[in-house]
Amino acid sequence: MNFEKRNQNSEIISEFRVQSSEFRIPPYLHDQMTQLRKAIIITGAAGGLGKAIVKCCMERFPGLAIVATDISPEVNTMFEGPVLAYQMDVTDEASIAALRMAIEEKELQVWAIVNNAGVSDFFPITEKSKESLEKIFAINTFGPVNMVRAFLPHLIETKGRVVNISSESVRLPAAFHPYANTKIALEALSVSMRNELALWGAKLILIRPGAINTPFLDGLHDLKNRTGDSIYSEYLHNFAIKAPKEIRKIVEPERVASIVLKALTKSKPKRYYRVNNNPMLRIAQRLPHWLRDYFMLRMLK
Repeated sequence: MNFEKRNQNSEIISEFRVQSSEFRIPPYLHDQMTQLRKAIIITGAAGGLGKAIVKCCMERFPGLAIVATDISPEVNTMFEGPVLAYQMDVTDEASIAALRMAIEEKELQVWAIVNNAGVSDFFPITEKSKESLEKIFAINTFGPVNMVRAFLPHLIETKGRVVNISSESVRLPAAFHPYANTKIALEALSVSMRNELALWGAKLILIRPGAINTPFLDGLHDLKNRTGDSIYSEYLHNFAIKAPKEIRKIVEPERVASIVLKALTKSKPKRYYRVNNNPMLRIAQRLPHWLRDYFMLRMLK
């Protein structure tokens, strides 16, 4: 055993201090860090929330390798410091395999994956092409599954963690908004994956954020019907006017990133973390289905 290397790692850990005890690295991770250098992968790192998560992890985990990925090439020049940036597509298994090879060549072992990559769009589900619907599901729903599958041996070996970014929109799926449908499917798959991972001592946590102050939210304020000669044009126009008014409080991405950090550091994390959820959605969720449909149609007409 290389005691010198072990002592050096122990010194790094002992020097690390977190201002808030809430985010202190737990003992179980200290033990793992003294054996192997671990890595955290953050997908969708070029977006507003992704950047905030990367920066939080850099500050709180100086002994870990932070791997930032995004489909955009901008990710390669976006971060300062010891961040490993890779252009990667969560829908492309070959792209994910190349990332795994690059990580293993650096003799790193993935301890955590934050599945943050996602896209949002607004269109009539009954009218839009099959390809349009498959694309958004491929990224939002199956992207996280692809990542877990590819790095499953790492997660088992490290008894690691997966944090999937969902959305409070799962409470009330609406017309013209397939994004909520993709997150409902993601949460259902996440429950199954959580049970499977638990058999090997790994954990999966879901984060349900409300409105976040990122460019992701801009799409709701600039809705356009790109279907062309749509039979829903009038209703989509009404939706575009009224939907933004339903947004209540908007939080900064750093607030949500702090919750992700909590999911990564707690020795016994919750299965779900909710942040900035709209109380009106909670009320609407408890209404009978017929009454929910009534209010939805009233908003669209």
